[in-house]
Parts: sequence; structure tokens; C-alpha cells
Amino acid sequence: MDRCIRAYLPQGHIEAVDLGSYDVNGSYRGLFPARVQYTGYDLEPGPGVDHVLADPYVLPMADASVDLVVSGQMLEHCPQFWRLFPEIARVLRPGGMAFVIAPSAGPIHRYPTDNYRFYPDAYTALADYAGLRLVDCWLDPRGMWRDLVGVFQKGGDVQRLTAPPVAEVVAVQNDETPADLPAAEVGQGPRTSHEVLDLLHRHLQPALYVEIGVRHGHSLQHCRGRAVAIDPAPEVQELPPLASLHRCTSDDFFHYSAAAALDVPVGLGFIDGMHLAENVYRDFMNLEQFMDPAGVIVIDDVLPNHPLQAARIRQTRAWTGDVWRFAEVLAEMRPDLRLTWLDSFPTGLLLVQGLDPANRVLADGYDDAMERLRLGRDTPVPPRLLTRLGAVAPDDATVLSALGGVMPQAKPVGKWRGLLARLR
Repeated sequence: MDRCIRAYLPQGHIEAVDLGSYDVNGSYRGLFPARVQYTGYDLEPGPGVDHVLADPYVLPMADASVDLVVSGQMLEHCPQFWRLFPEIARVLRPGGMAFVIAPSAGPIHRYPTDNYRFYPDAYTALADYAGLRLVDCWLDPRGMWRDLVGVFQKGGDVQRLTAPPVAEVVAVQNDETPADLPAAEVGQGPRTSHEVLDLLHRHLQPALYVEIGVRHGHSLQHCRGRAVAIDPAPEVQELPPLASLHRCTSDDFFHYSAAAALDVPVGLGFIDGMHLAENVYRDFMNLEQFMDPAGVIVIDDVLPNHPLQAARIRQTRAWTGDVWRFAEVLAEMRPDLRLTWLDSFPTGLLLVQGLDPANRVLADGYDDAMERLRLGRDTPVPPRLLTRLGAVAPDDATVLSALGGVMPQAKPVGKWRGLLARLR
């Protein structure tokens, strides 16, 4: 829903209705800006419900009286859902929009019934039946429900976006003001992370390198071949000759651009974007599906040197955020991967090998993992990480030994990536 809002919410004052607004485990209401007058409808009174419908197939609104209809995780519970779509078309003003989300998978969950799962062709058929235009449609591969998202319009001329919205304003935490406590700015490690990256580039010689989080572009300079760089607010003075820069969030890059930009398997990936565990989770999950199985993903900032460095809201110049928590979750959820923590300066690196582009463990477990990460936001950094217990020296011999000393060869990425591209 957040992507629908950012990409397709009309300008100006909006009168919106939510069909199926009962707040079971979260509401869309808080996602919308203040200019949206939001009214919730459902079949029973309860949290998030402003009006109770007497008939689920008759909306108590005048013709052409609403700018936006929102419905999430409702259609599967509606026995004759097709009867509702002409009603949606009736109450929408000319040019009005509808954002509809329904599951394509997942277990039975009766509220009070659970009748259907939906695929992209279903939304095409519903739009045709109700006289609406299907502007955009995509499957979200995350979580057990694998939600199908549809953006509909009553007439109008809104077109499907194929690139991130240009007007997007992204909040980044780039304030490098040092902390008042000198101990909170210390770094550890006998060798810099940049030197390790240079070694990896020289050894792996990747056909394609991906860097998430570019900032000034210093780490990007180690790439000697093709590179795809992603950053919503880059401050790069000059790109390497074979590098392309995507000025957007990594979430938007993987939604809009990855299928075309990552046209060969990625041999080396570097994740140094937003230093929050949930962001790194998505970055790794999304990037792995485009990796050469013999490639390497490197994650920066996994070893904070002081608790303040690990704060989710930046308080230090040397900032790791809670990236370390994603590394812990990854080790637990994906025992098939080879993880090597490197004692590099200033805030450590994690090498991830044994990649499997078709693996769905992180995607299928996404909802539970996000809840786990949310509940654990106040978890203190374990002392073993602060002292770098278990991290290995980042010298050439140790790093090359961790890599196996073998130059990787490109391999097929697998069927799942192709399936995702076709669904888009």
C-alpha cells in the first residue's frame, strides 16, 4: 500500500474510503497524508471502522462522490467479490483511483469465511467487468500471502510507472557530527574495509558489481568493470567509466529497475545502504536473487565498536545502526550460507557465500522476521560483537582462504528471477 500511495495518490484534497477497514493487525489509515479524508467501512463495528455496512454489496455513497477506494486483504473474505467492483466504479469520481490488495497464497484464515486467492489475470478481468482501467499490477513475493496489488482508475490517463517517482523525497541519516563522547567514535581493525573491497575486486573480477549505498563513491572506485550503484541521495563527484547510478532507494530499484539493469549474474555485491536491520534484510533478500551462485555479498557495519554506534537513530559519525541484528537473523534463518565476519576498520565486514538465487526462506519468512526485528529494536549489542570475538583477520591469506581461492564462474540465476520479471 505504501508503494501505491507514493506512486499513484492523486494531488490535492482526497476523499478516501477503506472497504474492510477493521484493524486486525494494522491499518492503512496512518500511511496516508493529512490531506486525505479517510473513512473506514466494514461489516462489524470495531477499531478502524467508522461505518458498518448493512449490505456488503451496496456502498452507501452517492454516485461519483469518492476520489479513492482502498481495500486490503478483504476480497478473499467476500463470497461474491465481483459484485463489489461495479459499486466501486459507481462511487468513484471520474479519474478516481482504487488500490486493491489481496493474497495470491497462504493458509486458510476465516473472517468469517476465506474463499479465494487472486492472480494478475483476475484483476484484468475485474477491471473489464466493472469498466475500470487496470493501471498497474504486481505480485509482492514477500511473506506467506504473496499479495497481489492492483491500481485501478475510473477513466483518466494515469499510466503505469516504470521508474521511481521523480518527486520522491527520501529521508537519509547523513549527519556526520561526531558524538560528544570520544569513545563512541573509535574504530577497530588492522586493515580498512576499502582495502578488503579492493582485494575482493582484484580476486573475483566480477562481470557485474552492485553497490547499495554509494554516498561519496569512494568504495565504488575499486570496481574495474561494470557496476550498478544505488543511492537515493548520492554525493558522487565522478563515476567509474563503466558504472551506472540509480538515484532511488534500493527498494524502488529492485521494484522498478533491477530486472533490466542486472542483465547478467552479479559476481560481487556490497550492501552499505540504510543502516537499519529491516532495510538490510530486504537488500540482501532482493540482491541474492540476481547473484551468481559462486559470487559474494559483502555487508558493511556488522561490528559496532560502541553501543552508541549501533543506535537506530544516528548519534555518531561512525554509525553502524543495528545492521548487526540482521546478521544474527541471517545466520539463524539461512544455515546453508557461509558467513565470515572480518575484523576490518572501522566497523567490520560480513562476507556471505553459498548464495542461492532461488532460495525463498527470507521471502517466505519476511512477515515474521519483520515483526521479530521490530520487537527487538532495543536489544543491546552483545559484548562478543563489541570485542569482535569470532571475527577473523582481514589479511590477504585469510580472505582468500575464506573465498576458497577459486575464481568463480558465472552460473544460471534460475527460474524464479525470470518468473518475477514476467509478472512485472
